[in-house]
Amino acid sequence: MSAARPVLVSYFESARRHFHDAGVLLGGSRSANAGQLFGIAAECGIKAILVASRVPVGTDGSLDRPPGVKGKGFKEHWPQLRQALTDLAAAIPDGRTATTYLSLIPNLTHFSDWLIEHRYWRDGALPLTSVARWQAAATEVMAALDQAKEDGRL
Repeated sequence: MSAARPVLVSYFESARRHFHDAGVLLGGSRSANAGQLFGIAAECGIKAILVASRVPVGTDGSLDRPPGVKGKGFKEHWPQLRQALTDLAAAIPDGRTATTYLSLIPNLTHFSDWLIEHRYWRDGALPLTSVARWQAAATEVMAALDQAKEDGRL
C-alpha cells in the first residue's frame, strides 16, 4: 500500500511568504525583486480566494481548469489573471465567496504593467516606478486574505 502524497501547494501560505519577503527586500532598497514578489504574492492570494470559492484543484493542490473552460483557466500570471477573473467568473463554483473577497481588492489594475518576465529583464528596463502601486494592491490582497481567514473561509 502506498502512502498518500502530501499536498504541497498552499496559496495562502505562499502569498504570505512572498509578501513578507517583498517587504524585506523593499526595506533593503531591492525594489526590482520586491516588485516581482509583490506580484507573485498577489497572484497566490487571488488563487487562495479561488480555492476558497471551490475552483477545482488537482491532486497536487494546483488549480485545475474549470470544466468546459479552454486554455489555462486560472493558471495565469498578471495581467492575464485579472482578465481570467472577469472572463471566467461564471466558472467559479462559489461566485458569492469570490465576489465578496475580490471586492475588497479594488486596485488589481495596478498590476497591468507587471509581468512574470520581469525576472529576466535588465535593471534599467524594469518599471520600478510601479513598485509602490504593486505594493498597495498586494496589501489589499493580504487584507482580503485576512478577512477570509477570519470568516473561516481559509
